[in-house]
Amino acid sequence: MASKNPEGGSADVLELEDKLARVRSQLTSKLDNQKNLALILTAVEENIDEQKNPRTPVAYFVSFLSLLEQSVVEDSVADAGVAAAAAYFLDLVLPFTPAPLLKQKFGPILTKLAPVLTSSDAEAALVRSSIGALESLLLAQDHQQWSSSGNVSPKRALVGMLELSFDPRPKVRKRAQESIKNVLSNPPASPSPVHVAAAMCGELSLQRLVTLVQDAPKSKKGSSKESVSAIVHALQLISAITSANAWPPAQVEALCDVLLEVSRTSDQYLVAAAFSAFDGLFSSMSHDIDVEKFTRVLDIIFDLKPPVDDAHLAASWLAVVANGLQSFARLSPETCVAKISSIVPTVAEFLVAESKDIYVSASQCLIAIVTECIPDNFLLQPTSTNGVTVEIYETVDETVTFLAEFIEKELFSIKYQHATKEILELATASVLKLRTRANPDFIPIVETVGQWRSNEESNFPHNKEAEDLIAACISTMGPEVVLGVLPLNLTGAKSNEPGRAWLLPILRDNVRFASLEYYKQNILPLTDFFSAKIAAAQNKESMHIKIFETILDQVWSLLPHFCDLPTDLPTAFSDEFASSLAELLYQKVDLRVTICHALRLLVESNLAYSEGALADDLLTQQEMPVSQAKDNLAYLSTKAANLLSVLFNVFSSTLPDSRGFVLETIDTYLQIIPKADLETTFNKVCGLLKQALDDEAAAADKPGKNQNKKQPPQLSVTMMDLVVAMAKYVPESSYNALFSIFSSTVAMDKNALMQKRAYRIISKLSESESGEQAIRRFIGDIENVFVQSTGATCTSARAARLTALQSVVKLLPPTDLHFIPSVLSEVIMSTKDVNERSREASYALLIQMGSKMAEGGVVENNKVPGFDPQAEASEASLTTFFTMVSAGLAAQSQHMISATITAISCLVYEFKDQLPQDVLIELASTVELFLTHNSKEIAKSAIGFVKVEVLSLPEDLVRANLGELLTKLMKWSHEHRGHFKSKVKHILERLIRKFGVEAVEQAIPEEDRKLVANIKKSRARAKRKDAAGDAEAEGKQEKKFMSAYEEAVYDSDSDASEDEEKKPEKSRRKKGEDKYILDTGDEPLNLLDRQTLAHISSSKPKKFSKKDMERHNVETKNGKIVFKDMVGKNDDPLANKSSGIDAYLDAVKQAPVRGQKNKLKFKKTKDEDNWSDSEDEAPKRKAAIKESARGRVGKPKQKFKARKKL
Repeated sequence: MASKNPEGGSADVLELEDKLARVRSQLTSKLDNQKNLALILTAVEENIDEQKNPRTPVAYFVSFLSLLEQSVVEDSVADAGVAAAAAYFLDLVLPFTPAPLLKQKFGPILTKLAPVLTSSDAEAALVRSSIGALESLLLAQDHQQWSSSGNVSPKRALVGMLELSFDPRPKVRKRAQESIKNVLSNPPASPSPVHVAAAMCGELSLQRLVTLVQDAPKSKKGSSKESVSAIVHALQLISAITSANAWPPAQVEALCDVLLEVSRTSDQYLVAAAFSAFDGLFSSMSHDIDVEKFTRVLDIIFDLKPPVDDAHLAASWLAVVANGLQSFARLSPETCVAKISSIVPTVAEFLVAESKDIYVSASQCLIAIVTECIPDNFLLQPTSTNGVTVEIYETVDETVTFLAEFIEKELFSIKYQHATKEILELATASVLKLRTRANPDFIPIVETVGQWRSNEESNFPHNKEAEDLIAACISTMGPEVVLGVLPLNLTGAKSNEPGRAWLLPILRDNVRFASLEYYKQNILPLTDFFSAKIAAAQNKESMHIKIFETILDQVWSLLPHFCDLPTDLPTAFSDEFASSLAELLYQKVDLRVTICHALRLLVESNLAYSEGALADDLLTQQEMPVSQAKDNLAYLSTKAANLLSVLFNVFSSTLPDSRGFVLETIDTYLQIIPKADLETTFNKVCGLLKQALDDEAAAADKPGKNQNKKQPPQLSVTMMDLVVAMAKYVPESSYNALFSIFSSTVAMDKNALMQKRAYRIISKLSESESGEQAIRRFIGDIENVFVQSTGATCTSARAARLTALQSVVKLLPPTDLHFIPSVLSEVIMSTKDVNERSREASYALLIQMGSKMAEGGVVENNKVPGFDPQAEASEASLTTFFTMVSAGLAAQSQHMISATITAISCLVYEFKDQLPQDVLIELASTVELFLTHNSKEIAKSAIGFVKVEVLSLPEDLVRANLGELLTKLMKWSHEHRGHFKSKVKHILERLIRKFGVEAVEQAIPEEDRKLVANIKKSRARAKRKDAAGDAEAEGKQEKKFMSAYEEAVYDSDSDASEDEEKKPEKSRRKKGEDKYILDTGDEPLNLLDRQTLAHISSSKPKKFSKKDMERHNVETKNGKIVFKDMVGKNDDPLANKSSGIDAYLDAVKQAPVRGQKNKLKFKKTKDEDNWSDSEDEAPKRKAAIKESARGRVGKPKQKFKARKKL
């Protein structure tokens, strides 16, 4: 608040006026307190204006102060409402009042505020505002005022505020604590940086806390809650004082002592409050001048170290130590690093504790010390630019050596055996923090842990933690360092060393930024050894051979990870190594995925690194500069041409379903190949493509066998795939050849595979900037090719064509907008395509065309095929585009009309906010006419448009046309086929939600109002079920749609009600399905036994008594139950018939017969001759009558029959 009035009077008047204006605006508020404030402000301002005084902060201050004085009579509040308003405005105005005035009139102002602050009957809002006013008053006082003593002085006022910080009302207490913090954080100008009243506040608050803590054990059980609350309040006040960096140094030791004493309680609120006080103490010391003070605080905390086995205090003390050291590391990192060697042994003493909670807390504290107290930049080599000096480097080096030796020689001793898991976690965290600086100090630790892991006989219980440590060492120090002390020994060369095949998966998951040469020399030769073993084996199915094959696969799986940003790429990836990989690509089909992955990672890792992927990793940046990654890419570009030749050959010999990974690798090397080599390679591929097309054309004239699906595709298709892959990267000199291939292959109406790939050339080109420029340059020719090939497009190539059209329309210049109407009819027809990808592409293309037309331009209609050459040009706009689309409504075919309505629905949904209302009305009225069409295909699309209309168009527009709309729509409410009836019902439900039942009932034809009544009953039933907690739809997966438009058209919120109507009895029955475990006698139920399911029943088991057996006429014979009534029930049902003829006659009577219109009629099972016309399965018979909840007897009500979901 002091910042609002820094110079004692020149406050931001505009800010004050803005706050007062917000209060004035509440004159019409429905809340009485807000309205009362606005009325009082208005009255005060009228009074100021009558006296012809300007509305300055001083005028407001004097007016509201006198108003407060009038509301207080004989030190008690007479008018609480006026007093609260006056205090509120004083809190608002005082920060903007000139400081000299507040200094001069401090005594009178405090005297007028004091009755409100000290009144026991004052409301919380009044006291809070008065505290805010007092805060502003204290902030305005200078050092001299604060140093004075007396009954009316700033210190005396602050003491009163300290008392209010213990007020039982939470908001009053919080405001007082915040005010104290603000006052102490902004000391008046003086030689001392600490506030004059800081010592007094610290002493009083600490004294209050000590008293409360000492009295707490003496309190009775009933008052323990109150004493805990009082201690929490005192701790909150101390947190406010410490956060203001105002705690007196002389009281630090006493504070730490009592805070640790509070921390040993089991009450989580007290512990949290004590830690908050520590946090405030630590965070407040954030300047260089506080280093000495912070060091003393830490020394005091360590002097207060509790006994190792103190279950209550140890964990709290360790948490405080970790928090304090983290804060100290931010303040003085160099000093903190130097302290680690003396701190770690002290904390490690708690690892000896028998209590698991204590030694786990100790390990977490040690991990926090290591990871947070050593800054990342301190691990760098000293240079003149990174701020790391030789002294810092040596300090860190000594610390690393100390940590390694302490872990190996001290923590790995038998004394800490019970905490081995936690110690291994500490070692892992240390290695991950220190990275390469852990080498060579941590190598003995790796060797020891590796021996523990390798010794299978000892059954080491912490293998996971040991493997985590080894994995951390591999990822930070490198695999060559780890394998140097823990060799794989898979060949058995060293008989005294154990084999470590378990290291292979760990290597695979953690190797990165390693030496590729090391893999070549030391790991890759293992493949030859095990391949020879497998080849020499007679029994290929033996267990040993399976193990050898697994090891062989694991060794090869390491190759991609050693190729992930290798440190020695130029020397390791030699021509010899590259040729050996190429040979393996040809010879070993099962290794192609692994080798291609490795080749791809060589490029991708260096590309990502050179583009700043690891810019935040300072240590990696120092060990491998970005320039080295760029050099690696330059080196790989010299090998790219030869590698691409190999990959092309592999690609052409691989089946289409299994060569995606090869194409990804090709794409990676096309990014780095030199332009000259790329052009040469492209020309070769074009030559092979032409030759393949000629050969295939010649072979087509000769009769031959059809191609086997398991054989590689035609060479022309493979070459075309390569052309598509290269299209994005070819230089400008190759664009003529590329577009020539496009124009010639698009016309192949009998070769769908080639046509599809031809369109992909345009899509691929548009992915690069140079490709987009090329499309713009040849845009006219491309447009002509698309227009001319409209009729020659294969069905399977349509999705690729539409995707390519999106790229062309996106780049259309304003002068070529005639291309849009030239292909518009094809796009509209594609909305009805069977292929979902084609439909989605057509929707996206329609929206893109609309956006392009909305940008403006000229449509030269004389250039559109089929238009009059003398047709005039039209201005491009969204309305013009809708006119073009609407022309399809006049088509002769029903299919085209239906597709046009679908297209209009999609466009209206997308552009509803940009179209004029008259256009929307015209579109809606035109499409609604087709609701009366006899064609179901057209009507179905029109109903879809109505749904979009109801969802998207303005309410007033739909309401005005509601009667006419429903009259036309209800024609299809009786049509069951094609889900027409259910769709109409969905639309009605939407309308009812939007306009209410009454409006829909008035607008709907009278003969169809029973449908509205049915919907009302369904909704009421659904509400009753929801109220009963019977949420049937819970747990069902939501339906997914490809686009927002399709979701709007096809989704419906009424599915729940539909489901509810479908099978109410079934759902009701399912809800109560419980499972019961049958009594198994004296033996316990074995849940691992497969026979357990036999003891689980869906019906509640019942024990039969003797009376039950008599009532049900049950006899027992030889321990078995015999049911007399059931004897003969399972016999032949025809046994009671006199002859087979009687049975035949009964069967004939019960059989269905053909009625009118050849429909099956089923006779009811009662005596009456009642027939039902239905070809559906006869429903289960219900009771003839049922009793309602009110005791009346009524008939089962007929339900609406359209129960099928959309």
